[in-house]
Amino acid sequence: MFEKQKMDVTDRVTAKFHDGGMKLYVDKQPIGEVSYGTSGNEYRFEEGYSQENNKFYQYADVQKQGETQKYTDCDEEAGWC
Repeated sequence: MFEKQKMDVTDRVTAKFHDGGMKLYVDKQPIGEVSYGTSGNEYRFEEGYSQENNKFYQYADVQKQGETQKYTDCDEEAGWC
């Protein structure tokens, strides 16, 4: 089984200025953007990313500890399962 894990990716986030705000990236993949307004910064993120207390997080499916991965696929034409 898999569970969602919150991983700190702050050190991997880069930003580029764009249309009065900034586009955010992790490993050159867009993860969201920041807009600047009179009431403060507004963050919009792609699914699986968030910002909290000046840190950026990615949510990923990871295997639960203590469980061994089992193979669940078969290729009957090739003769393996």
